[in-house]
Amino acid sequence: MVTNDLDHKIKKAKSVIKKAYSLYPKEKIALGFTGGKDSTVLLHLVRSVFDEKIPFPVMFNDSTMEFPEIYKFVKKIKKLWNLKLIVVKHDKKSLEKFNKIIDLQEKQRLSWLMKIESINNFIKKYHPSVIMSGIRLDEHEARSKEKFFSKRKDHLKIHPILLFTEKDIWEYIHRFDVPYVSLYDKGYRSLGEKNFTKKAVAGGGERSGRENSKEQTMEKLRNMGYW
Repeated sequence: MVTNDLDHKIKKAKSVIKKAYSLYPKEKIALGFTGGKDSTVLLHLVRSVFDEKIPFPVMFNDSTMEFPEIYKFVKKIKKLWNLKLIVVKHDKKSLEKFNKIIDLQEKQRLSWLMKIESINNFIKKYHPSVIMSGIRLDEHEARSKEKFFSKRKDHLKIHPILLFTEKDIWEYIHRFDVPYVSLYDKGYRSLGEKNFTKKAVAGGGERSGRENSKEQTMEKLRNMGYW
């Protein structure tokens, strides 16, 4: 059963999206899309605000290590929702270095840095004033004090679904029949690169299948430009 609480969160998310649109021209607003449940819900909310259209460019940060299901899903959503999709790939030299590294922890560290580098390169190339992303307060301690409008040195991060919980996300998806990637039906709850993502641990948290070292350094990574 859908709760009034979720209705309130939907209303708030839409108001944040509308405020961003009133403050900045649409070509200066970008949406971050990972193919995961949260960013897909964000895209759906934007569509619901703008008569089933997404007027902003959508950035997909392709690490080249995503699950095959993610690539398939992103392609599907691009066509289904007519996305202005901008695919940002990791630097080739960094990838060559990554492939030569044997130590798993070092590979993980470099994979995070490459993702941050790709986000920063997107900002340098396209100069968005605003990037909307689908992060939530309950996801991770490092995100628990985030705000809807969060100033960065060269842009503004906006987080419309900040108040949503994991349960809210799934309630929204089922209520509005939002498409989602099939990996969630196979035991995954939070998705990262295929190399470093496992199915959620039984009885564990939402991100229990993610690389532990990344979870421990999330705040530092966010200060460097991560979501």
